[in-house]
Amino acid sequence: MARSVIRKSAKLIFFILIFLVVGKCMVNPYIYINHSVASKLAQLFSGDVNAESLYDAYFYIDVISVIFITIVIYAICLSFFRKLFF
Repeated sequence: MARSVIRKSAKLIFFILIFLVVGKCMVNPYIYINHSVASKLAQLFSGDVNAESLYDAYFYIDVISVIFITIVIYAICLSFFRKLFF
């Protein structure tokens, strides 16, 4: 029981660490996000395209991309650890 709680906690901490590293290593979202896509998402989210809604759209796209990259790296690492230790 305690061993499974420790393993789940370790996996959560590992995921958070990967998330922080990926988030820190990502470049400015204005570089890799197309402005027209951000404008369309700002229109979708807030109904208006202004500076604040564009900043929100860039933020949401950036967070979603960091989460996606983190999940991929996390899955690869877990499969590697399972093959290595089990």
